[in-house]
Amino acid sequence: MLRWTEFLDVEAIRLSLAARDRVAVLHELAGLMSARAGVPQRELAVHLLAREQLGATAMEGGVAVPHCRHARAGRIVTCLGLHRGGLAFGAPEDGLVRIYVGLVSPPDTAGLHLNVLSRIATLLSDERLRTALGAAPSAGAMHELLVSAEEAHLPLRNELALSP
Repeated sequence: MLRWTEFLDVEAIRLSLAARDRVAVLHELAGLMSARAGVPQRELAVHLLAREQLGATAMEGGVAVPHCRHARAGRIVTCLGLHRGGLAFGAPEDGLVRIYVGLVSPPDTAGLHLNVLSRIATLLSDERLRTALGAAPSAGAMHELLVSAEEAHLPLRNELALSP
């Protein structure tokens, strides 16, 4: 079963983003992903911004998932950052975004890219998980929360083996 946390390293989790506007958030997220994706930070930030200009990736609950595909990305990579004060990141009616998840993937992984986006959206639609992430004392604790949340959403392996 697909797990978002397979694509999220603890080192790519930031407890407190320093950005003060939308463009700076994208640069900061790009910095968390660039080395693992094999794409220069500035280039990745430009691609994330271009995708945001097509349509904001902010969702309900104060979450945004800026994402893109990039020809130089060697693999799917995600990152997670919290913005303690929150920032406007989409339409004004969307409210402030406090949880940012960045995603970059190679162009030939379209289906997997969408599956990872879906997994992120499903997990972060849970208000209890969002609250727990905001209260987590470390990047490692945040990662453990996400792993546990995924475990709770995935069917048991035995159930899969017994399915017709």
